[in-house]
Amino acid sequence: MNWRENQFTIFLLPGPTVGSPVTLAGFQNLPPSLTFTNELVTGPPGSGDLADVYLAPDSTHGYLRGSVGIDVAKNFSIGAAVPNSALFIANELVQGMRWANTTPIKIIYQKDANASDRITLDTYQSPPLSEIIYFLEQFSINLYAEVLVKTIAQVTNSSINSVLPVYCENEHGIEQTAVATRDGSGLSPANRITTWAIARVLYNDQRASWFPSFEQAIPIANGIRMKSGFISNVLSYSGYVNDKVFSIITNNFNGVTSVMREKIWKLLDTLK
Repeated sequence: MNWRENQFTIFLLPGPTVGSPVTLAGFQNLPPSLTFTNELVTGPPGSGDLADVYLAPDSTHGYLRGSVGIDVAKNFSIGAAVPNSALFIANELVQGMRWANTTPIKIIYQKDANASDRITLDTYQSPPLSEIIYFLEQFSINLYAEVLVKTIAQVTNSSINSVLPVYCENEHGIEQTAVATRDGSGLSPANRITTWAIARVLYNDQRASWFPSFEQAIPIANGIRMKSGFISNVLSYSGYVNDKVFSIITNNFNGVTSVMREKIWKLLDTLK
C-alpha cells in the first residue's frame, strides 16, 4: 500500500554553532502515536544533510542521529518512511470522515482479513504513467521506481533483480553484466550500472514516440536537463545538453559533496 509516498516530513533547525543541538522544528503528515529522540547536532558549513532516521517497521518511537550543516536553507526538511502504511492511511481516513459524522469511528487493521468481509468505500484510479514518471524524476520519489519495477516483475513473472538487466539487453543491446540491480530505487551500493549503459539508453530513448513526455520529466539543474543520483561518497549526473547525451558517475570520492558537485557542473558547462 502506497499513500503519500509512504513517507512524512521532518523539519529541522540547525543550532547557532557547530556541534550544538539541532532543533526538531515540526512535522508534516506525522503518523499517529509516533515520537522521536533527537540526537542530531549542527555540522560545519557545506556538510549539508547527514541526518539519519532510525525507525523500525510497526514501531512507535524512532531516533534522529547524525548532523545537519549550519548553513542549510530555512525550513530544511528530511523525509522518513512511515512504520505502518496501512495504519497511516486508516488514520487519515478517520480524520477525513469525522467532519461528516459525529459518531465515533474506529478502524481495525487486520492483515489476514477475509476479502469477502470487506466493503468498498471508494475507488481511487492511478494517474497515467507519464504523470507518475514526471513526479518520480522531479522529486526523486524512489518508491515509485521501486513499485514500477516490482509491478513489471509480477506481470512478467520474473525476478525483481532481472527486470532492468533484461530490459537493457533486449531493448538496447546492452550486456547484462553492465547492469546489476537488487531493487528499483537504487539506494544501495549493491545497485551498479556503467555510464555507457546509461548513455546508451538515454540516446536510444530519443527515437521513442513517448520521448517528449520523458524529456519534460527530467529536472533542469545548472541550466541542463539532467537527473542526479547520490549515495554515500557517490555522485552522478546523466541527461541531455545541446542534443548530446552524457553520464557521469564519481565513485568513492573524498571530501564534501557540494565541492564535487561544483566540479562536475563546471565540467558540464563546457558542453553548453
